[in-house]
Amino acid sequence: MTAASPSPKPRRRPRSGARSRAELVAFRAAAAALSALPPHAADATARALGRWVLAALPRRRRILRENLSAAFPGAPPAEIERLARGSAEALGRSFAEFLEVAALSGEQIRKRIEVEGDDNLRAARRLGRGVFLLSAHLGGWELGAIRAGMLGEPISPVVRPLDNPLLERELSRRRTRFGNRPIAKREAARDVLRALRRRETVAILIDQNVLPREAVFVPFFGRLAATTPALARFQISTGAPVVPVFTWPQGSGRYKLVFEKPILAEEFQNEPDRQEAVRRATARYMEVTEAAIRKQPAAWLWMHDRWRTRPEDGRREPGAGSREPEAKDSTH
Repeated sequence: MTAASPSPKPRRRPRSGARSRAELVAFRAAAAALSALPPHAADATARALGRWVLAALPRRRRILRENLSAAFPGAPPAEIERLARGSAEALGRSFAEFLEVAALSGEQIRKRIEVEGDDNLRAARRLGRGVFLLSAHLGGWELGAIRAGMLGEPISPVVRPLDNPLLERELSRRRTRFGNRPIAKREAARDVLRALRRRETVAILIDQNVLPREAVFVPFFGRLAATTPALARFQISTGAPVVPVFTWPQGSGRYKLVFEKPILAEEFQNEPDRQEAVRRATARYMEVTEAAIRKQPAAWLWMHDRWRTRPEDGRREPGAGSREPEAKDSTH
């Protein structure tokens, strides 16, 4: 499966220590300011932050609207604008609420995040092969990972380390407060396999664009999307079940963490062509992810350039995503 060669990127300048320290100070100041506000004011500030990002970054604003228009071609312009605004506000909310984690007790987090379908997680764990959690940048995904780690045993989310090492340590402190053990995305394979051998639970988000050399192209909102095959390869080689899980906004800073029925490795392991098995599994994961996003479209990170990497071989798209959003969401 061939893909377009990317244009060479200019080499990044080395990050200065002064810049990293300034970003850390700004981060801590924002966290302190938000924690000092009453809940209603903090929520309004978080939504305003998302709208500011939308206004200040014209390229992201263009990507956001183009993605929504392509995914929902039957939606009127007013609906596209509503979803664009809601998506920006949801990003601001998720960032602000993640900042709060450092000051919240375990009991406060449990009260904020209701859990549904955790019997699906327990059933997958009983198979004794380790478990993968499949999720997306939807709603409060960082809070969802923390809450999932309170269900019986901690989890190991695969994360991309930030370029700023000081900020990375600050975020890691929040992610690990209740026992979770993040795995750095770079060179993650060894740590993922070790966790599975210990019958642990690993969380992976595969809803973002990847480089051509890493990609398998599968349908996502009516367009072929360059998607990492890593989860499919792990599942097929280890037999570990994949449990889809999403963190749905409920309003007023509350969420619902919903575990869906496990996707079993046996669904793909009988395919004699391993490359086709990986493609089928990846397509299945993205089908589940798309169905989740359609329930609350504004809760997803539409300003990410998800369809940037294109197939080189000129294959036609699988058909336009002609459906309108299925439900009005509650993200704003």
